[in-house]
Amino acid sequence: MRIPIAVTPGLRWRSRTPTRSGHIDPPNWRPMSEVRIGNGPSTVEGRIQEAEYDRRRREHNVHLQPGMLVVLNRAPYRVVEIRERPDDLWPERFEELWTKALADWRRHGRGEEPQRATWRDRPVNVVVAPDGGGPREHRIGRASYEWAVLPEHYAVCRSCGELPPCREEELDREVGAQLAVSERLMAIPAGNCMGCGEGISHRQKSERFPGPNLWRPDLPEGTARFHARGECAHWVDRYREQWKAQKVPVAAEQAALDLGEGEVL
Repeated sequence: MRIPIAVTPGLRWRSRTPTRSGHIDPPNWRPMSEVRIGNGPSTVEGRIQEAEYDRRRREHNVHLQPGMLVVLNRAPYRVVEIRERPDDLWPERFEELWTKALADWRRHGRGEEPQRATWRDRPVNVVVAPDGGGPREHRIGRASYEWAVLPEHYAVCRSCGELPPCREEELDREVGAQLAVSERLMAIPAGNCMGCGEGISHRQKSERFPGPNLWRPDLPEGTARFHARGECAHWVDRYREQWKAQKVPVAAEQAALDLGEGEVL
């Protein structure tokens, strides 16, 4: 028997192939010597390191141009065209954002007054096509959006064509990790702590949750017990979240409290 597995592939996905940051407007970066507060490096080694940092930052931030490869939906796309959105064809959400940005500047007066034609969040049309062939796609986005720019040499999954790690790889890794947890839980003897797996002596305080055992459905009700100690507290918190989501009846909840084995709320 296995415990239920919740798989969330794609969380915080990032291409395994290193990418650079592509900008619609030319990157407006400044070297450390211009933004530093205080004195600069006093040694040759320090100045070399600072120069290397500036070089890496300059190379990482690039001006997005037609012909470059970018990442979209975990796949490589070629930029075909970049053009400004006509002033009278701005989508409503961009008009609202522009009105708010202008009002904020007038209220606080920080920096130069934003101009509609050069505003960092103005809408821009970007036409892309799948690398290797396919229909063009027209995208409307903020000019400030940072595109993940791929190098000309990149890897793709032979099975699905996605940039690695692909969804299948993530799914396999997530399922494998959760099955390992499931197997550990299934090896815990009945009556032991459902967190660390060690026995709970009559001298040790414990916390017990009424109702079905959410981590071991094969065990009787009321067998979800944990040590009431700091080492097992994170397991108690994790189980409590799942337990509360089950909406245990008030009578069962009160019965657990009457046993005097620990507060469960």
